Amino acid sequence: MAEALGLPGHSRQAAMLATDKVLMRRRFRDAGVPSPLFTEIGPGDEAVSLAESIPGPWVVKPVDSMGARGVVRIEDPEQLAEALEAARGYSRSGRALLESFMEGPEYSLDALVEDGRLIRCGLADRHIVFPPRFIEFGHTIPSTLPPEIADALWDTFDRGVQALGLTRGAAKGDVILTEEGPMIGEIAARLSGGYMSGWTYPYASGVEPVRGGLRLAAGLNAAVPEASKSLICAERALMGIDGTVRYLDGREEACSLPGVKDIFLRYLPGDRLSFPRNNVEKAANVIVTGGDRAEAEARALAALRTLRLELDPLDNSTGFYLDAEGPFPPDAFETTGEGELSLFLDDLWRAHVPRPSRGCPVSAAVISFPPSSRSTDYTGRSITDILEILTGEGLIQTGGAPPESPDVLSDFWKALIRGGLPGVRWYLEHRS
Repeated sequence: MAEALGLPGHSRQAAMLATDKVLMRRRFRDAGVPSPLFTEIGPGDEAVSLAESIPGPWVVKPVDSMGARGVVRIEDPEQLAEALEAARGYSRSGRALLESFMEGPEYSLDALVEDGRLIRCGLADRHIVFPPRFIEFGHTIPSTLPPEIADALWDTFDRGVQALGLTRGAAKGDVILTEEGPMIGEIAARLSGGYMSGWTYPYASGVEPVRGGLRLAAGLNAAVPEASKSLICAERALMGIDGTVRYLDGREEACSLPGVKDIFLRYLPGDRLSFPRNNVEKAANVIVTGGDRAEAEARALAALRTLRLELDPLDNSTGFYLDAEGPFPPDAFETTGEGELSLFLDDLWRAHVPRPSRGCPVSAAVISFPPSSRSTDYTGRSITDILEILTGEGLIQTGGAPPESPDVLSDFWKALIRGGLPGVRWYLEHRS
């Protein structure tokens, strides 16, 4: 676009290299920039044979998409066909890339490029969860990396920027710190999404990269100032489960908490919701600041816990989600190795196979507190916390005689462990 309008910016060729992941990987390979082994798999190619030439485990992704759409890790070539079909569905050109999985923590790097010179604008720790997908729970900025390791990431990123020919404008990188050193996940000719360039980095440093990017596009120098703040900023996401949103709010309460800067709600009542398979399907995002990392991250989780997500009890897709077994989507609570709680649940579900989709036949089930557990959901909410919330809402009673049907207990605990607070509330309100 800049070239067509006669404006300063990255060249058309550089923009193409930063958009097409196959062209990008080839350029990195030719320039000696550390990145994974890869191959493009076309519709007529023998996928399994091509995979045998690339060390596994593998990552399958669309050649030209973003936000982790259609990206999945696979362990077995037999999983290739399904993964390729999903990846191609997110590709504008219908093409897919297979590459070796890079083991190690991942970092986001934001920069401006002024006449070939890299201007550093933020290095954040990314928190990637829910394998085999690559869902970003959030990020924390600045990174905790030691300066010498951070410099190594920046240097590798700079080499990638130079290899792609990005010379004037924005550049955003995903870099993985492997045992062999930093490796490039990808580089885009833009500033980062995920609230980093426009929110978390400015809140943490007082520097606004977007201003520098606009100046470069106008033919001016970037004029990026020195940092005027030294705060820690954390962004975290609220994850939903399958169903229809009946209610999603809590902004007022969340914004009253210390350090909370922004709350972004991404769904309205009546919208269809699902557990995220990529980074554009999260229910909400919170952004907070703190004086240190522990404070900022604790504040972010506290803000998430104030957000109230309710699902329509008439939508049976939530029940099917709660009934399901399997590693993905994961349960809200990890109970493996939880001692007495694990035994309690195993015995209960062995005697009465759970099926939360049938709904709760009573208006206020009597539920006893379970054996003690240290397990929490991803927001830091405990099982006891959920029981106390449900009791306060009059959805359950604690103590007293157990329900006449043992299936109620079995279904209740499956809904809670599988779906957390939104899931168990749906179960208690659903009448089949």
